[in-house]
Amino acid sequence: MKHSVGGRKLSRTTDERKRLFSMLVEDLIRRDSIITSVTKAKTAQPIMEKLITKAKKGGESNKRRIARTIHDRALVSILMEYAVTRFAGRTSGFTRITKLGNRLGDATQMAMLSFVDEKVVTDVITPKKETVIKQKPATKTPKINKNVKTEKTKTPIKKKTVKSSKK
Repeated sequence: MKHSVGGRKLSRTTDERKRLFSMLVEDLIRRDSIITSVTKAKTAQPIMEKLITKAKKGGESNKRRIARTIHDRALVSILMEYAVTRFAGRTSGFTRITKLGNRLGDATQMAMLSFVDEKVVTDVITPKKETVIKQKPATKTPKINKNVKTEKTKTPIKKKTVKSSKK
């Protein structure tokens, strides 16, 4: 029986799951936002929230507890600095999940997991290409006012004179 067993398995063994969540959290700290499936984002969000709360408390024991999940020492020190400066005004709710739509390959719902104090990037799955318009060098051309009607001047038709042959 599965009493008091919670969490999502994500079709992985325990070690694979721990490593996946560790990598998601590390990427979130490195890049400030990650794009993943909604299920993975919902599972990684509470882990990240708890790590930030531990980092805000500070101390060597909390730093070791964070290092159990984040295996890169540089990222642990970055998180400890972020907690003091970046998240000082908040007690919880450090991250947000923004749903982006379905992935084209397998129709999985995608989401962006990011920190709350960052800008939300929209249209991430299919970014619009910027078109560069090359402009010709400026040449001086007279301005034409289209509102003024110009009269067409008629050229006079020359009449042929016929010489009479009467004498």
